[in-house]
Amino acid sequence: MRLAHDPDAYVLSDQWKAGSPRPTPYLLTDREAALFLRAAGTLESPSPWAWQSRAFFMLMACCGLRTREVRRLAVGHVDHKARSIDVVDSKAGRSRRLPVGDEVAAELLECDQRSRERFGDDRPAFFVASTGNPVSPGMPGVVFRRVWTRAGLEWPQAGKRPRPYDFRHRFAFANIERWTRDGVDVMAMLSYLAAYMGHAGIDSTLYYVHASPDFMDGYADLVADAERVVPETEEP
Repeated sequence: MRLAHDPDAYVLSDQWKAGSPRPTPYLLTDREAALFLRAAGTLESPSPWAWQSRAFFMLMACCGLRTREVRRLAVGHVDHKARSIDVVDSKAGRSRRLPVGDEVAAELLECDQRSRERFGDDRPAFFVASTGNPVSPGMPGVVFRRVWTRAGLEWPQAGKRPRPYDFRHRFAFANIERWTRDGVDVMAMLSYLAAYMGHAGIDSTLYYVHASPDFMDGYADLVADAERVVPETEEP
């Protein structure tokens, strides 16, 4: 009605819109993550997921990428020689270049070689469907459950259920947990973690602690210290 210049049109402001509650994360254990990634490397499928599922989920588990960032990764954004990837035009238009570890780099190289053999050198995305088109938004979740079952892990019938995005949650709190265990100054490292994960600031990174009650119980002091450094701002 507003676009049609209806003089009687009245649209409520965004403050009256119902919010979309974020799902409660499933806290993946070290055992579950290890079994899952092992099973991802042996997935039986006639589709490219047979060789690309391990690389796809390793980027989420080892680099903390968002699901859509992995789906949208272009072939030219993976530098095998430099062992880095470029995440371009992600959330809020931010881009970042990320170094990857040896194991992830090797997995990406093998995946790329297999995909080039099947689809040639000009496929539209690094990870593709059987048709050669980019992976659809819903497919990672479907493949995730298949791999989870193949790993011999029990799928919860009620309550919190694991999702691909839970690897990103695990990446955040696993790094904080490791730094704490090793005696590293976590507050000094949070800004680096925020930059690596593509956050505008550490307040967004701390969401992953807030959203993980089991983890937060042991790190209440860390959260309090961080919030004193980055106080909550009032709405204008």
